[in-house]
Amino acid sequence: MPAKRLIIARSVAERLHAAEKALDIAVARIGELNAALPLARLDAMLAAEIGQDALESSAAAIMLAARTREQLVMTHRRLKSASDSIGLHEVGFGDALKAPSATVTPLPVGQAA
Repeated sequence: MPAKRLIIARSVAERLHAAEKALDIAVARIGELNAALPLARLDAMLAAEIGQDALESSAAAIMLAARTREQLVMTHRRLKSASDSIGLHEVGFGDALKAPSATVTPLPVGQAA
């Protein structure tokens, strides 16, 4: 049974990481769009009113994507908690670099990069 759970956990983790990657790419692309819209207006020498509604909806889209990303991060945390609950404590499924813990040890002065 533990081997089957591990296989299932890895399958779920692969899907989670694919969703996280896709969402990060979407956030980046929306950000690029948000940057391009006012520059395009300036380059075309158009009045500020032109495209304002598009800029507002694109800005709203990035905020929605950020909230969606937050929910995906919460999903990740909850799945980690669930994996701990079923005995998969030491199995790493994610990226090599994790978010820092609540306790951070500062470097002595002069050693910071």
